[in-house]
Amino acid sequence: MSPQELFEEGAFLLMKQRFEEAIEYLSKALEADPQMAKAYQARAAAYLKLERLDEAEADLEKALSLEPENPRLHFRMGQIFYRRSQLTDQEEDKRALLEKALEFFNRAIDIEPLYAAAFMARSQVYRDLGEEELADFDLDKAAAVQRETAKAKKIVDF
Repeated sequence: MSPQELFEEGAFLLMKQRFEEAIEYLSKALEADPQMAKAYQARAAAYLKLERLDEAEADLEKALSLEPENPRLHFRMGQIFYRRSQLTDQEEDKRALLEKALEFFNRAIDIEPLYAAAFMARSQVYRDLGEEELADFDLDKAAAVQRETAKAKKIVDF
């Protein structure tokens, strides 16, 4: 199988929520083509689902070195730090992790200003930080982006 075919099989297994098998195929794709950023991203998503945060972070760091302007990679990194914030009982650590997640969600939005999921995720971070007004603003922004995207699709698809 070619690296692309291995990636496609891994992505299919990821979609089917067969995470361990997806990781196997995506790892083979990366062995064959270590520059395939989308395979790092997909494997990181599988690692995230399995709560293997260190491995997910390592894959995303590699993918970001290949595609630093990919908003989805920044979004996924934000998810990792947000998840870590949920796993700690230390308030100081929790706040630092939330701040790091916020940095990544901000970067995703800077790159892709209509990234509704990033607005929603950032809203949750703001809420966890006690910034209710900012959280509400981002939630409203996410809803507005979703509405505008739906309208645009109707126009294009007529």
